[in-house]
Amino acid sequence: MATTASNGPAPARERGIALIVGLVILAVLSLIGVAAFSVTTQEERMAGNSRDRMRAFEAAEAALRYCESTVAVSFAANGPSIFGAAVGMYAAPSSSAAPSITESKSELWWQNKTGNNVLQLFDSNGNPYNGNAVAPSCVAEQFSLQPGSLSPGTPLTTITAVNIAHITAHGYGLNANTIVRLESYYAM
Repeated sequence: MATTASNGPAPARERGIALIVGLVILAVLSLIGVAAFSVTTQEERMAGNSRDRMRAFEAAEAALRYCESTVAVSFAANGPSIFGAAVGMYAAPSSSAAPSITESKSELWWQNKTGNNVLQLFDSNGNPYNGNAVAPSCVAEQFSLQPGSLSPGTPLTTITAVNIAHITAHGYGLNANTIVRLESYYAM
């Protein structure tokens, strides 16, 4: 009997299954990485938009307070005659069917840097307030209310009308398309 020398087991047929499994795992990990990047980018955009909206809100709030203080000082000094004569001060329409000045104007009217139609907030260098894209602006519309009934003990001659200013302010963020509109009523 002849003996054969063997150096180990006979070579098995290679099928390449390890390569296919490795490529599938690599593809899955790549998809997970792309999805994580996409989610992170989306969250960063949402945070930026939220921050810009908050900045626009703060600018609108500043414009609203500025307009209220301007109305208070001007009304105390000149009475109702300031409405219609001063920048950003308008008389309300005589009929409730007519649109107010704030309802009938476009956004470009609010952003007008050269016209004297709105009160705008600028810094000491003439730049928009707080570095925003557009300076926040406001207008005040004055209307009078005749009291329907008086409280007991109030003489009829002491109250003839209540003057109210309807104040509207627009604030902008770092992007001019981020706009916040606030309104208030200010009794004078």
